Amino acid sequence: MTILLLVLVLALNFGISWANASYVGRYWSESKEVGGSFRVYIVVGYIMAIAGFTMVYGYIGLLVSPFILQLAKVDQETIIMFEQLSLDLVYIFCVVTIVPTGFYIWIQSLKDFWEQRTLSSGLTAGWNSYAQIHNTVSAARNAPSALGRISKALFGGKGKKKGNTVIVLCAIFLLILAIFGGYFTASAIMKKADREYDMFANIQRKNPEYF
Repeated sequence: MTILLLVLVLALNFGISWANASYVGRYWSESKEVGGSFRVYIVVGYIMAIAGFTMVYGYIGLLVSPFILQLAKVDQETIIMFEQLSLDLVYIFCVVTIVPTGFYIWIQSLKDFWEQRTLSSGLTAGWNSYAQIHNTVSAARNAPSALGRISKALFGGKGKKKGNTVIVLCAIFLLILAIFGGYFTASAIMKKADREYDMFANIQRKNPEYF
């Protein structure tokens, strides 16, 4: 049941990240011309899409890796250490990307709601407020202990074993794979949307009197 719930959460996160990458792709080229806060908003959305896909791929790696390690005759204690370190690394990467960029998107959504006063902008601002508060509180609670475990694994102490170096390298490798997967997935979706959508042409079509 726990695995099924995790899969559903990852599927939802994948869908949200896909939507983010597609949205920023629709305005990517145009945002370079417009610049300013609009460009920052699009870049921030792109970063969040990368982080979202990275989290999905990282957790998929965490689900699959125990089976691979068991086939390689790795002992259970080593597998647990690898899983914990990999989990902490993926979590910290997502925290340092999603929380800061989330603040920008949250503030921008509040600004849009104040200016537009529409139901859609209100729902967006409400959801972003909930998501940002949840993510910030979660980071405040869990990030310090995760950083502590990462520091102990990387720098160790008197009880550190030489074999732990292999665990650390494998966990870092998993994180790198997840980041590259997130980057290339978000970039592919973004570029496809950028090719298929022309913001200026769409505005001209809807408001021909201004052109």
